Amino acid sequence: MKKYFIKFFFTFLILLSISCRVGVTENEGAVYTDKAPDASSMGYRYVKTNASFSSQVNPANYIYIIDSTFDLGGASVSVGANSILRFTKNGKIKNGTITFDKTFLDGSVSFEKMSYSGTLLNKTVNLSWFGPNRTKQDEINATKKNAAIISEVFECMGDTLIVDGFYPVSSFIDIKKSINLRSPDWNESLCINTYENMYEPTNGFYSTEGKNSIFRFYQYQVGENQYNVIGSMNMFGIYLKGNPEKFLQATTYETDDSKLTCGVFLPWGGSLAAVYNCKFEGFTQGIRALGGFVEKIQNTTFNACEVGFYTVSTSDFEVFSCKFTNCMPNYKLTSMPDVSSLRQIGTGFVIEGCGMVNCANNLFENNFINLLINEVAIIINISNNTFRNPVFNDIYVYNDYTIVRGPFYFTTGYEEMHQICIDNVVITENSFSRSRNAYGKNFIMFANGFHALYNHGSIEADRITNLIIANNTFNDSRTVVPEDEALYVVWNKKETRSKITCNNNNYSGTKANYFARLMDGSYGQFTFINSANKYPAGCSEGKINNNNSGVIVCK
Repeated sequence: MKKYFIKFFFTFLILLSISCRVGVTENEGAVYTDKAPDASSMGYRYVKTNASFSSQVNPANYIYIIDSTFDLGGASVSVGANSILRFTKNGKIKNGTITFDKTFLDGSVSFEKMSYSGTLLNKTVNLSWFGPNRTKQDEINATKKNAAIISEVFECMGDTLIVDGFYPVSSFIDIKKSINLRSPDWNESLCINTYENMYEPTNGFYSTEGKNSIFRFYQYQVGENQYNVIGSMNMFGIYLKGNPEKFLQATTYETDDSKLTCGVFLPWGGSLAAVYNCKFEGFTQGIRALGGFVEKIQNTTFNACEVGFYTVSTSDFEVFSCKFTNCMPNYKLTSMPDVSSLRQIGTGFVIEGCGMVNCANNLFENNFINLLINEVAIIINISNNTFRNPVFNDIYVYNDYTIVRGPFYFTTGYEEMHQICIDNVVITENSFSRSRNAYGKNFIMFANGFHALYNHGSIEADRITNLIIANNTFNDSRTVVPEDEALYVVWNKKETRSKITCNNNNYSGTKANYFARLMDGSYGQFTFINSANKYPAGCSEGKINNNNSGVIVCK
């Protein structure tokens, strides 16, 4: 009975995460539009250079023509309510503070070295209008940094920011409302059903020194250890760049949490519903989602991160037609790590404590581990993906709440939930290929623990695990293969009720010598159910590298 209550509790938390999408309070009374308001009842005025700028733009319901450069000299200006600032190609406002009051920006908008507040009526604005720092040196030298400029623009505008350039940032940009980030060259036709997408995003943001995160959702404290999160964001054709060389040429492992970076940090309560045709490169974690709302990530590249996409306690989302490449641990590999205490892993995609995840049509290539499924993952579909040349192995199913990566990474906090094991993971119609040896000497590894809370007490409960592997193909172009290489590796700790069902897989292209290999220290019973699989000569379902009799039962 307790088991079913726990499962119900977990489902409730999943539903709660969806219901926690916070309604964002917009500027009161503003009707956002991409078309200038009706001018028939408005006055019309050319702003003159030989008179006070502030007094000229103060009356309400006017169209103000900005046809020259106006240097405010540090002064503050309030624009009259319900007015239009219409810029010609010669118009610019600089060096001051401007307060909008249901103002519409029109024409060749140009601000420089300004501060912004109030309400714009524009639903869509271009970032370049507001004079952001254009180069790394500009950002370093500037008194006002891009994060501050962008945050002010977010507060004033409607919901869509056109990111028309590649801008340096030197600190977090907070998300406090509903925001869409879109490149000017992006459109829906670029979002296709294959990872072989020719669109390469060039507009976005980069960290000035490669050691900073870029976006995070705003949190405020409401009680002891309790926080509310506001904000939602969608991204279309945006490139976020940290420090790719840190992970491509790594020699040391970073343990200081303050130096760990994210492209987007999504805490519980925030929403990152749509991420299309984007690129995350050179972060500790490209996207770090801790229970926030995610709906679909498509045609997006995660390259040269330690973890491309890390998600915990997130539910009902899809990762489709994406690329996960060169995600490596931040240290130089000199030998195979100790998998019994695996910590520095480097992974394309980590799924932990999630329910209803569809991972389909993606490319995983040259990651330390291509895909990791960790504790409390329920109903995970891994289908029609291409897995190529991992450094360690392709799929690691880690059904044991050992702290694998430390507190910065695996942070599920509900101890009762850890009695739920991985259940109903379906790996089907994928392509696995090798052209070089991998340290793990296997395609799929399963680590199955006996204690539900391995490092958090000792609740000894049988852990039922269901893993279905069907209709996959395994291809191999290597000339030399390790003698103890196997298709599957099992690290089983006294569990007696777990099973893998393998059917209709085509293993004939593999050069592995064994069907399954057991890690030292395995005991108990683990069941493989096999049917209609194709094997190469010398490798069959009965060929098991096993020093302990009775651990694996093939039926």
